[in-house]
Amino acid sequence: MTRHALFALSAVALLALGSGCSARAEKASLPEAGAAARAVRTVKPAQRVETGLSRATGSLRSRHEAVLAARMTGQIHRIRVQVGDRVKAGQPLVEMDASAVRIGLQNARAMERLATARLAEADREVERGRQLFEAQGMPQSAWDQVRTGREIAAAQLDQARAAVKMAEQQLADATITAPFAGVVTGKFQNAGNTVTLMPISPILALTDVDALEAKLALPEALDPYVEVGQTVEGTTTPGGRTFQAKVRVKAGVVDPMTRTIEVLADVVDPAGLLPGTIVTADLGRWGENGRLFLPATAVRTDGKSSWVFVVAAGKAERREVAVAPVHPGTVAVKEGIAAGADVVVDPGTLAAGDAVVALSK
Repeated sequence: MTRHALFALSAVALLALGSGCSARAEKASLPEAGAAARAVRTVKPAQRVETGLSRATGSLRSRHEAVLAARMTGQIHRIRVQVGDRVKAGQPLVEMDASAVRIGLQNARAMERLATARLAEADREVERGRQLFEAQGMPQSAWDQVRTGREIAAAQLDQARAAVKMAEQQLADATITAPFAGVVTGKFQNAGNTVTLMPISPILALTDVDALEAKLALPEALDPYVEVGQTVEGTTTPGGRTFQAKVRVKAGVVDPMTRTIEVLADVVDPAGLLPGTIVTADLGRWGENGRLFLPATAVRTDGKSSWVFVVAAGKAERREVAVAPVHPGTVAVKEGIAAGADVVVDPGTLAAGDAVVALSK
């Protein structure tokens, strides 16, 4: 092959190589000319929180609990009950040694009789003094003294009667009775022990197991949906026993640490349930009331504002929203989006204006 032929073949090869590189370069730049739309999962805002997300945890407790102590300093004479005993309201539970109290009551009654006799004598003196004073046989000063003596005797009688009542009350206090029907849940003293009024010495603990209430921690965002008188469903943990309770009290303050509101609900049928049991209460489903609900993953925040991305005309649009936590994984949207919006569930690095294709969740 001649030199001219080799030169021609080389030129042709270089032209072919240049054409191939140019074609590959054009093919690599095609995606840059038109980027593919990103597929995103979307969900429409819910108008009610479903049962599984509307739960509050808490525990059962008795509406009536008391730790009983003596109203006097002294020695325990007898304890009539044991832990686990059921008692009725007014039933005697503990007897204190009341020997000194009985002596004091006898003395008070004797003083009452003495004061009664002195008042009777003063009444007679007043009658005699009146006759003498009216007959001008007694000076004014003496007449005033007689009447004052009668007033003193009357006051002494009132004082003696009060002392009798006090002694009688002390004797009654020597017997500790049940303030309500319930079960003895604690015994802290024994017969023969000396207890004091100050500081208080606990003797027995009493719990009414037939009047239970559920103490629940209501998430702050669910406050508008729970009202006094509302019936809630509850389940014990463990055990899985279901029960119903009626909301009696809803606190008017939010705990600054947990962002929850205390709710007390009376258990409708407490038979078989025990105070202290952990429970989960289903606060029900809430109908339309101006709020919408979204998965928490749909919301982005920078600490100053919160927003979501919605799909509109094939692009991601940023919408500023006001939200409040309802339950782990769920937020209530106060304002910012409509009920029919397609909200991106997990936007990740999505930015406003990105081309997107909505995939329903």
